[in-house]
Amino acid sequence: MKINSNTKISEIIKENEGAIDTIATINKHFKKLNNPILRKVLAPRVTIADAAKIGGVSVELLLDRLSSIGFEIAEISSNESQYGSSQNVNHFEEKDIIEFDARPELEKGVDPFKSIMRELKSLPDGKILKIINTFEPLPLIKILSEKGYAYKVERENDLVYTYFTKINGEAPSNDLPQEVIEDDPELFNSLEKRFKDKIKEIDVRQLEMPLPMVTILQEIETLNPEEALYVHHKRIPQFLLSELEQRGYNLVGKKIDEANTKLIIFKK
Repeated sequence: MKINSNTKISEIIKENEGAIDTIATINKHFKKLNNPILRKVLAPRVTIADAAKIGGVSVELLLDRLSSIGFEIAEISSNESQYGSSQNVNHFEEKDIIEFDARPELEKGVDPFKSIMRELKSLPDGKILKIINTFEPLPLIKILSEKGYAYKVERENDLVYTYFTKINGEAPSNDLPQEVIEDDPELFNSLEKRFKDKIKEIDVRQLEMPLPMVTILQEIETLNPEEALYVHHKRIPQFLLSELEQRGYNLVGKKIDEANTKLIIFKK
């Protein structure tokens, strides 16, 4: 089988199940592929290029390992992200950096979306926002790249540093995504009755980020138009809203407490 950076992991595993062990031994980030449930969720959505970013390794390394078990390399695509470039972020001084550590909010079960948007909206021209996290925030990168921000990702030990800055200082701060509140208990209750016998239910509260979002997007692909997805979540996931909007879905939530929010997702 010929593969390249855009080949889905699911296609590789279907061709040769031994690829699971080959990929999983590269580093600890890939060991999740040994879990059948996580593999079912991740593999169909993740390309070799995506997997390289998740694992913090080069695309060339993954392709080389897979070629050692019989795969033929068709091409090696650039591992420059599809979401934007790193212009304006490659050359900067320490004094130009404003740091935001997302880990404390995540540890408390709080979505750092609002805090990150607040920092970006107040970011002076010529300054760079450095976000400290334990994984690469791909949904955030996608959103901000579309809004005219350049970025760069660096990894050190178990930490991921993502840098954002306005391209040529021209990205308007008021064009950033606003916090979207979809917490409407009354509407939620009416939708619960409406979809009473046509609901598919999942619980993502125990999954590590970004698996809750990945799982939800995977599940809505299997929904019939007249069905709804009922999700047990820790919070209303702000990054998910734009993805659902693009796919033509509505989301309504009902907050139970600080660590328990119910969501109903249905076709518009």
